[in-house]
Formats: sequence, C-alpha cells, structure tokens
Amino acid sequence: MPTIRRPRLLKAGVLRDMKPASLTALLSPHAGYFRSREISIDQVGEPDFDFAALAAVLAFCTEQTPPELVENLDLLDLISESQSSLNFEAEYHQIVQSLRDDTDGPADVAVKILLHAPEVALREFNRQSVHADRSLVSFRLKPGMMSLPVTGDAIERLKSILSPWFKENARSPTCTIHHLKETDGDAFVIRHGDTLKRVGIVDAEGNRDSHIFRPEQVDVANFNRITGEWQVSGRGVKLQELYREAFGAVFHGSPAALGYSNRYSLEPLRDGSSALKCDMLATVQFAELKSLKLGLNSGQQLTISRASVFGALEYMPAGLLATSTLLEATISFKLANRRSRVLVKIRPESDTIQGNTSDPAIDAWLIEHHFANDDVQLVASA
Repeated sequence: MPTIRRPRLLKAGVLRDMKPASLTALLSPHAGYFRSREISIDQVGEPDFDFAALAAVLAFCTEQTPPELVENLDLLDLISESQSSLNFEAEYHQIVQSLRDDTDGPADVAVKILLHAPEVALREFNRQSVHADRSLVSFRLKPGMMSLPVTGDAIERLKSILSPWFKENARSPTCTIHHLKETDGDAFVIRHGDTLKRVGIVDAEGNRDSHIFRPEQVDVANFNRITGEWQVSGRGVKLQELYREAFGAVFHGSPAALGYSNRYSLEPLRDGSSALKCDMLATVQFAELKSLKLGLNSGQQLTISRASVFGALEYMPAGLLATSTLLEATISFKLANRRSRVLVKIRPESDTIQGNTSDPAIDAWLIEHHFANDDVQLVASA
C-alpha cells in the first residue's frame, strides 16, 4: 500500500480556497473510496462541507486507498511547489496560459495541469527525482566497451532484468522506468516497491491498530556520455551491484562493462583550508568544510563538526590529519545562482557522493580541486 508523504496541498485551508469544480474533477473518480471514509465528494460545494475531514482522509492512507490517487497527489504537490511552479510558468507557458482563467488560484491551475497535461506533470516529477539530493555510487565504463542507444526495447530489457530481482527480494516485481535525455547524457528514474512495513496507527476514535504497507522507492541513474561515468542510487550493496550489471548489460553489451570508478578523493584536505580556495567571480564562490570523519591509527573513528573543522584540528595532536584515513567529508558550497548553500558529502572508500552533484559547476570545482578525477582508473569489480 502506498503512503502519502507530501502535505502541502492536504491542508484544509488550501482545499477550502480551491474551486469546488477543481476538487470534484480531481477526486470524483475515487468517489466510492471517499464514501467508504464518510466523505461525499458531490457535496464539496456545500457551505457546511468539512474540509478538515477531507484533509485528514487525504493525509492518511488505508489499505483501500487507490494507488492512482496517491500518485496524483504526489504529482500535484510537485506542480504546486513554488520553485516548480516557476519551472512550469517558464517552460510550459503556453500550456499554463491555455488552461488558466481569471478566477483560478495556484492550486486550481495545478489540478488542471495534472488532469489535462499529465505527461508534463510526470516529466517534471521525474526531472525533480533525478536532481534530488541523494547518495550516488560512481561506476565507470571500462576501456574499449561500447555505448548502445536508449530505445524502448532496451528499457523493456532492463525491466526484465530488474523485476525478477525485486520479486526474489520481497519488493514485488512491479517497477517502472522513465528515461530523460540530459545535456551530457541520459538519466533514468526507477520506481519500484520496497520491503513491507508495519506501522502503528490511531483511528478517529482513539483506537490503536497497525497497517502493513509496501512503500514506493525511487532510484535514479545518471550516465555521462562524455566521461563514461554512471552515478547510481539504491540502498544496499546488492541492489547497487544489480544496477551495475544491469546497466552494463543493456547499454554497454556486457554485465562486466562497468567497474567501480575510484573517482572521488579527500586527499586534497591534507593541505588544509587552502584546498577549498574559490574564485569569487566564478559560479562556485565559496566552499567550507562542514564535517570530517577520520579513521585513527587506533582503529577508532573521529568526527569533527559543528565548528571550524580546520580550526579544531589545530588543537588536536600534531600530524593527526596527515596520518589518519579520510573517511568522509561534507563540503558546503555557495553558488552565484542559488540563495541557499549546497551540501556535498564524499565517501571515497565506497566511491559515493551525496548532494546536488548534477550541477556542472560543482562537478567542475571538484575536478579542478582534485576531489574528483576524469581519468579512467577502475578498480576491480566484485
């Protein structure tokens, strides 16, 4: 059973301000489900309609909640998010203008986009998924291996490899794969079931119960055709290994086509704060080390955070930074085109990077400062 995790449009005040026609168009296909939860969608326009009750029903799933309703609410939340609304206005101006009338509020326009241009909403959902902050493992295409085109048949072959694994590992065989063409390569959004979960609930009368449901998991894979690098998400070594072999087999002709890249390094930090020096006239204007995890010679681990990391090291035993293993670091970036800081976490031993690494300015900074390389230096695959 799916879960609803996006509350922005599930508030009673937002629902109350929407046109009754918008809510009816969105929810009436599931009128039977709402009746089972004591909500009459055909009474949305009545003066005494209980929007708080509707908001509560929308916010909490049951085993009978239609999956289509959950997916629509996810997409609707994306469309109505302020930053995404700017994307829709700029990139789909004609669609927005053709659907909007003078009495529509933002939520009414979002519903119209969802119902009348669903392919646009799904495209934006997938694009947001690709660029979300998540942990990505890096693989590199081995020398001499070819790159095959992305076709419908290739996507179906990829599903035929992934689905049996999901089924055998208690995640259900159902998965969907969406392909997005990026400037420097290709991106894939893989939506699949996770293992079953049991959660405690309290009903309207205060009675305690529990429900078993299957959460949805969204994984992504980015392939840079220039560098031959794949960046792939997915919880657990077994799933990451599945993706490595599956993408290698389908898009490069061999399950062994991709190797662990050995791309990321924290060695520049041994030079101190000078390793993070930036040009204020460049896109990356400022970089700060927010945390550092060290592996000590004693076998213990030490994490330095919540202070100036390099300042804290000055009060620690001499040579600590030079002799310890650099396990993990989080770097905060100030970009000229963004208000908020961007955090990037690097774990060299697992070849993992987390954060908005799809930003070309950040990737270029990492390469320039030797935290990443574009040389093909593959390590043996398991």
